[in-house]
Amino acid sequence: MISQSSLSIPISQSAKTRLIRTWGPELVLRCKCGDKPSHSMMSQYGTPRCPSCKFTCEIIHHEWGTVTDA
Repeated sequence: MISQSSLSIPISQSAKTRLIRTWGPELVLRCKCGDKPSHSMMSQYGTPRCPSCKFTCEIIHHEWGTVTDA
């Protein structure tokens, strides 16, 4: 089954571009706490963990940044 997320966060185009350039593509980390916005981190770290509960997360490839100044 392919997981999806409906997470959407307003962000300016310049901020979105800067974050993607620095940290990689947007993705969502899903665990029992819910969905958390994140970036791929360009494979800098191993298995992603939730920043709140520290459990291993499911990775969902999803662009959550909704551009507000397009």
